[in-house]
Amino acid sequence: MKKAILIFLTVMCVQTSFYAQDADYFVIKKDSLEGLVDSKGIQIVPPKYTTIGDFDAVKKNWAVIIKDSLHGYIDKQGNEVVAPKYQKIGAYNLYKNNWAMVTYNNKLGFIGANGDEIVKPVYDEIDRFDQLRKGWAKVKIEDKQGFIDGDGLLIVPVKYDEIQNFNVFKKDLAVVVLNGKYGLINIKGEETLPPVYDDIEPLKGIKN
Repeated sequence: MKKAILIFLTVMCVQTSFYAQDADYFVIKKDSLEGLVDSKGIQIVPPKYTTIGDFDAVKKNWAVIIKDSLHGYIDKQGNEVVAPKYQKIGAYNLYKNNWAMVTYNNKLGFIGANGDEIVKPVYDEIDRFDQLRKGWAKVKIEDKQGFIDGDGLLIVPVKYDEIQNFNVFKKDLAVVVLNGKYGLINIKGEETLPPVYDDIEPLKGIKN
């Protein structure tokens, strides 16, 4: 009986050690480039990256890769889930769940949970979601402003000099400014009043 227990424990220890080692990865270097092998010595990634980060450090089962100063991700099988083409990749979930901001040619966009581009990097600035309208984020190209929605779609064209808060003068409306002229948009992003007026003020004594 004791012998059987000892054999059982020995087998369990070997199995535990085997699986623990199987999850380990080792960085290999050649000609100043890095690759990966697993604990069995099997090459997972040939030495072709400037840097390979730790798995799970930024996103579960992914590791940051850098090649020619550009960032991407590989998975634990060595597949490039995000090609190393971005100047910068931000942390996931800061702006929206399962989204990460990316910088490409000094322009901003977003990738999703699978590494696909949800918002192409064409914007100079992207504000936080829900600041002016729930589910929307203000975007800027040069001095012009617009909105993207929670699906990454451009819901308000990037053409206004200024977009003010919704619901200030009237529920579900926001003042927009274009070339010094004032108008209104609604919560669908539609112009309910074209920006052709010198000013817009609520009529005093009248409820919104």
